[in-house]
Amino acid sequence: MSNNWSKYKLEDISLIIAGQSPNSDSYNFDKNGLPFFQGKADFGSVSPTPKVWCSNPIKIAEKNDILLSVRAPVGPTNIASEKCCIGRGLCAIRANDNVNMKFIYFYFKLFEKNISQMGSGSTFSAITNEDVKNLEIYLPPIEEQERIVKIIEKKLTAIEKAKNVVKELSSYINALPSSILRKAFNGDY
Repeated sequence: MSNNWSKYKLEDISLIIAGQSPNSDSYNFDKNGLPFFQGKADFGSVSPTPKVWCSNPIKIAEKNDILLSVRAPVGPTNIASEKCCIGRGLCAIRANDNVNMKFIYFYFKLFEKNISQMGSGSTFSAITNEDVKNLEIYLPPIEEQERIVKIIEKKLTAIEKAKNVVKELSSYINALPSSILRKAFNGDY
């Protein structure tokens, strides 16, 4: 990290919303209310996938808030793709205007293992809202945050394209043995 990076507590650069589970009577599968996310089990590669909705939410994350798993397991992150209800297993992190939200998201991705090791508990690992507030993060000026985010996104897009090519090739290669057998038995060789 360069000399122009400064250390902050997460609470100094963002709003942190601790999740709270609503009454289970308000849960539904009819898409009535807001999507309800309880923890990492709901996470996708970048954003969670709704499975349950809540008609009477208590704690709400807004679109583009970072969702941090705070219990069993501690550390994984996603980005809310829409307004949603969050349960006890999550907290939402809403970056201040002078902070690039995706920079924080990628920073957490880099240090996920460190955050995970902060967890404690005899039944399952967890961190408290105070632990989240006191997480230390190093930030460069906003222009540098934005430059870094653009580089990361460009590289991740290239990786995703490469994965798709490998997946297509894998499908083709997996089909070759049956194609060879078919041609052999049809007398095409």
